[in-house]
Amino acid sequence: MKINLLTIEDGLNNTGFRKVAAYIKSINPDTHVHYVVTGNVRSFAYHLMTRGANTLSPADVDKIAATVADCDIVGFSSMTQYANATIDIIRAIRARNPKAYIVWGGIHPIIQPEDAILHADAICTGEGEFAFENFLTAFKEGRPYYDTKSFWFNTPDGVKKNTNLPLMTPEEMDRMPIPIYAEGELLFQSGQGFAPIVADDFLFYNGLAYKTVWSIGCPFRCTYCGNTKFIDYDKAYRKIRHSSPALIIAELKDAITKHPHISSVVFDDDSFMALPMRVMEDFCELYRREINLPFVITGLIPNYVREDKLRLLVNAGMNRVRMGIQSGSEAILEFYDRPTPIARVKEACTILNAFKDHMIPPAFDIILDNPIETIEDNHATLDLIHTMPRPFTLNVFSLRIIPNTQMAAAFEKRGVSIDDIRKPYTKPRPTISNMLVFAMIALPMPDAVFRFFKKRALPTHMPQRMYPTLMLLMRLLYLMKRASDHLLYFDLTVASGRSAVWAWRLGVLKLWQKTMLPRFAAKRAQIERPPPARRNAPVPAE
Repeated sequence: MKINLLTIEDGLNNTGFRKVAAYIKSINPDTHVHYVVTGNVRSFAYHLMTRGANTLSPADVDKIAATVADCDIVGFSSMTQYANATIDIIRAIRARNPKAYIVWGGIHPIIQPEDAILHADAICTGEGEFAFENFLTAFKEGRPYYDTKSFWFNTPDGVKKNTNLPLMTPEEMDRMPIPIYAEGELLFQSGQGFAPIVADDFLFYNGLAYKTVWSIGCPFRCTYCGNTKFIDYDKAYRKIRHSSPALIIAELKDAITKHPHISSVVFDDDSFMALPMRVMEDFCELYRREINLPFVITGLIPNYVREDKLRLLVNAGMNRVRMGIQSGSEAILEFYDRPTPIARVKEACTILNAFKDHMIPPAFDIILDNPIETIEDNHATLDLIHTMPRPFTLNVFSLRIIPNTQMAAAFEKRGVSIDDIRKPYTKPRPTISNMLVFAMIALPMPDAVFRFFKKRALPTHMPQRMYPTLMLLMRLLYLMKRASDHLLYFDLTVASGRSAVWAWRLGVLKLWQKTMLPRFAAKRAQIERPPPARRNAPVPAE
């Protein structure tokens, strides 16, 4: 049976899709994997102008459909940002091949199943590996499949909504195949059609890093996050699950063997620091011995930041972290249902700062443009940023709503209208307050200057003058500062797509691997590893 799988995104980093695609291919060899990329998050223009491109031209939609419609099953994976593009392709496929069975999985059908089921024959509302296998077995054998768990189906009698399967156990996760990567996948190029992905494509869209997810789950249920919907389906999603360290190391070795340009590994786990110390020790030992590349952890929650774990990770090669702060206002954090007191945020920042000589400045997530912020809330965030120990940088986001989540309901109850996730969320409004945030990232600000602008800072929703040209300048300074932070460590993994291509072609990376990596390893070796007695140190309370 022929199955065509598609993911629609900005880049080639849909880790969940790669995992499910590998499993489906293992149970159905006649499976073909396609990437439809609507923009490049690694381009300089994307970050400076913050222009996402989540739509496809009619001509491109037709070319995509012409390639993937000739099969028995077409499987989609997409986030809500790309839902409209997915729907356009589904319509074009139905026009070409009404017999093709359309299955839609990924985050959008989980969060907005009532919308997704209007367009597909079936949607997956939970973890897809075992659910799809159960569906596929019945589908192939001509048996009834409308009762397959973790699926909703369009039937002659209406929509059949099934409950979800239990979440995968760590033992089951350990039996999963390595996520598909550079194994004959096809990439759509606008105006040209599909072609096999080559190394330069990975460089252009992914840069010099390999992105993956090892652990799944998050102990928090922040209302702005799509994880709240996963937890609604199954409260067990709040528990951290993961495969063995040996399996994630095997995945990394496979990727590096295929692409020697990989210079860093990015772990996009939601709560990496919440892993038990024993597991982290086993991972770090294997990683240092088998991989020995710098790595990044993007899912730090302040509540779980511990000095002993940081020492262990930095010693193993961690050179960069990303931590969610979101706001400096206790009231706004309470609105987000985020149980992290500001005192704990400051403590976590201080702990991270102790490793400033061994890491690229940490990146902290901040959410701006919340329409219920008061002047006091707004100023509390500015005060927090101004007093945080340097060096640091920020990932600045404009608040967008994921439909059908707790936050969407909270704003609706308040009668407040706000853009949803389909609008660019990296484009804060050009207010004095938001420009002050970017300015504080770029350079230290004297207290007197800070107080001068803070007095004039207002929440976004209040009437005020906008400064788009000045905001563009502030963003440029911000990007230059981030680039300089990485260049000081000779880290090119955040370079734009074309820069990464040329860095590899010109041999810059080989020089880096031969000369700079040993120096960094020697510097890390100076960090005292945490004593075994710290292994069972208590985890800070939520």
